[in-house]
Amino acid sequence: MRDQSILLTGATGAVGGDLLRKLAVRKGLRINALVRRSDRDPHERVKAILGELDVTAKLNVLEGDIGVGSSLGLDDATLASVRRETTHIIHAAGSTSFTLPLAAARAANVAGSRNVLDFARGCASLECGAFLSTVYVSGKRRGVFAESEYGDEGHGFVNSYEQSKAEMEEIVRAAMGELPLILVRLSTVVGDSTTGRVSGFNTIHHAIRLLYNGLAPMIPGDPAEPVDIVSSDFVAAATLHLVENAPRPGVFHLAAGRESSSSLEELIGETVSSLSRFRPAWRKRAVERPLIVDLDTYELFVRSVEETGNEVLKGATRAIRTFAYQLAHPKVFATNQAATVLAESGIAPQRSSDFYPRVVKYCLESNWGTRPC
Repeated sequence: MRDQSILLTGATGAVGGDLLRKLAVRKGLRINALVRRSDRDPHERVKAILGELDVTAKLNVLEGDIGVGSSLGLDDATLASVRRETTHIIHAAGSTSFTLPLAAARAANVAGSRNVLDFARGCASLECGAFLSTVYVSGKRRGVFAESEYGDEGHGFVNSYEQSKAEMEEIVRAAMGELPLILVRLSTVVGDSTTGRVSGFNTIHHAIRLLYNGLAPMIPGDPAEPVDIVSSDFVAAATLHLVENAPRPGVFHLAAGRESSSSLEELIGETVSSLSRFRPAWRKRAVERPLIVDLDTYELFVRSVEETGNEVLKGATRAIRTFAYQLAHPKVFATNQAATVLAESGIAPQRSSDFYPRVVKYCLESNWGTRPC
């Protein structure tokens, strides 16, 4: 990507921040980092993400908003300049909240992506536009989900996030005939494989905390089915390689697949083992290991919790409800197309058991992001 210009949306988000750090050390690359308006100065937000990194790329921080139209919130002069020079777009902005009303999720993920597509249509030098999605556009379907497949196939979605991302994919696929686009579907990103560092805490981290506090007595699912998680450094490196090398159009899964995933039974065991290892005092509390139950049993448990009026338990079950219900619809994400493009790069998903304990340790040491680590 040397001597090229990339527009990165969502540059201060969990995945966008990891991408920004990798791009920032590429000499000769020009980065236009689009940062959403907020109370904090956008340059300070980017500086906090980059830390002490030796930035060798030409970095330009732009304050904008994908929700306001194809201008992305930029003034006319800036918009014309960015469009003129942009050779690559990575669209990482949007909402990852599982609890938004569907209309709000659509506004962030569908309308926002439509605006980025409209922006891309004005980029005469565009070589690739990568739109980040999720493997969970598969919704409640079960079994193997291939890169060539789309949506829930009539089975429904677990939450508004999944549905809005599936709808986002529809408009991107419709534009693939006129623009050089790829869809990059991410699995659940849990942390850095070397340090365990978590950029954005999500439902799996909340589930670890509930288990730590003894508030996860049962989990729905099949003990033998895989739970697909990936490291943030793999996702960032693989995404950039796909942007540079993948055929356009294309759809690519950045997932662990069956080979690199732990089963649900194994993942719970790895969690318990890591909590015991990194917090020996926790072992003495003799917290019960969660039971793995079928969906009907879990739903009966959730209803009983709601009826008890116990606010602590109610909050606990609600915090991981979407993650729990996804476990109840197990599936394997095929990665054939991504693996083919990544084959010569040395970039591949690590076995979750090799890095997941470091993520658990980071959660403990940072108190789930509330103190420096």
